[in-house]
Amino acid sequence: MVRGFLLTLVCLMAVGCSSNKGEVTVAGRLTRGGKPCEGVGVNLVADDISAQCFIGSTNADGKFEMYSFKGTKGVLPGNYSVQISIPLDAPGGGLVKADLIGQKSPWHVIVTDKGIPDLQLEMDKEKLE
Repeated sequence: MVRGFLLTLVCLMAVGCSSNKGEVTVAGRLTRGGKPCEGVGVNLVADDISAQCFIGSTNADGKFEMYSFKGTKGVLPGNYSVQISIPLDAPGGGLVKADLIGQKSPWHVIVTDKGIPDLQLEMDKEKLE
């Protein structure tokens, strides 16, 4: 709980010091066992010292789009860890092992100036508690 609060606080501070100039589209779909995950938070956290963070949330089809904390659509190009948070009451929800939600996330993406219009994320059951 504290870790999530601190991550959100760092993201808010970083976004407050950045502009939305140069942001590109990052959108995709999150599935678990081939089925869409609804109501799941998707976060992109920069791998570098900038601490840039971008957020999204999946809809009923598991689709998401990334936004800054200011609400502007898009992501700045760079290298990111993909982190997720699944509410316990979300369809298909449950606890996620720490390696999918923290700095040890196995998912990493490189966002270029062309963006990523169709990022596909699949959560294998083996990765969930």
